[in-house]
Amino acid sequence: MICRNRVKPKLLRDIKTEALLVFVRTTLEDYFYQIEKGSCFFKLSNEEDMKYVYNNLRKLLDYLEDSVINSSYLRSLIENANKNASLRLLAKKEEPLMVYYDSLVKSIERQLPNGTFWIPELIVICLLSEWIVEEEKSTYFYPFLKNFDYIDLINRYEVIKKDLEVDKKEVILNMFIISTKLIEKLKKVDFKFNSMKQKNKKR
Repeated sequence: MICRNRVKPKLLRDIKTEALLVFVRTTLEDYFYQIEKGSCFFKLSNEEDMKYVYNNLRKLLDYLEDSVINSSYLRSLIENANKNASLRLLAKKEEPLMVYYDSLVKSIERQLPNGTFWIPELIVICLLSEWIVEEEKSTYFYPFLKNFDYIDLINRYEVIKKDLEVDKKEVILNMFIISTKLIEKLKKVDFKFNSMKQKNKKR
């Protein structure tokens, strides 16, 4: 297991939240890895804002690493499910999570072709803001999500937008648009528990 105290929801609506958090955790892990490597990332207007965003997202990732798996776990399950019965059973139990997470990945791949500049940390903030604040989805299993002021975090990017060149303004705006599309996709995607049984019967 990749996290020490994983929370495993049973209802599909809560598994959607888990899928979003798997996406957020995986994105943040890569974001901080890129920072450690010294790769270029989007800079805010002042050091105080940079530290504020960094510290909040670092704290969020600490919470997620303790209670939410990342995509490596799901990939490993998919790759090894056919090797023994116990892994196959485990993969079956994780199937709703896989379906919801996969819908997010496919959606962002469509929105961001290879080489497109993006701001992963802003995507994360916008996704959580829409899901928790605007959609009012339950945080019962993840109470730490209420510890963050997503609107304030977003405003740090809104403030600098007016002073940026047109192309950089468009990048920020695009992050908002993409986040909304991801949330809409997650809301609409359905999982039917009997779908795999029907496929097996056809085979």
